[in-house]
Amino acid sequence: MKRTIFYCLLMLAMITTANAQTFTLKKWTWDTYKMEFKAPDNMDVTENNADAFKASNGSITLDIYPRKGQNMSYDGMKSAIIKWADDSGLQYETYNSYNGEKQPFYLSNLNRYSGCAIDGSKRGFPASMLLIQDPDYPDIVFYIWISYAKQYADDAVAILKSFKPI
Repeated sequence: MKRTIFYCLLMLAMITTANAQTFTLKKWTWDTYKMEFKAPDNMDVTENNADAFKASNGSITLDIYPRKGQNMSYDGMKSAIIKWADDSGLQYETYNSYNGEKQPFYLSNLNRYSGCAIDGSKRGFPASMLLIQDPDYPDIVFYIWISYAKQYADDAVAILKSFKPI
């Protein structure tokens, strides 16, 4: 009986560990836009210039697209992110399952950035979109896309919460 309980606890620990996988996140700096964020240290960067930052490691994909001269109101940001979600084929619910807010939901202070976000899925993988405005240069906005394998949801949230101006 003790042996059975021991094996059940061991299996439960193994399942919990397998489902809660994380990467080592390192600080990345995008000097062009005076922005820093965290992302896995094993990302393959496929584009890093004034037009885009794109990186992936097979489990997480992160894309950032800056746009100048946009100087959007919150309503303008909402419209833009909904259009982007629709154009990208992101499937999402009216209400966010994580925070219960209507989507897109407002980001009032993401390390001084403000904007909105939509959580959903594409091709069976969870995905999130952010549209944030630079607090020091309000005419610049950043369209941020992240998709990830389900077991890396905690990493995805940590990445999205890490964006900050420098």
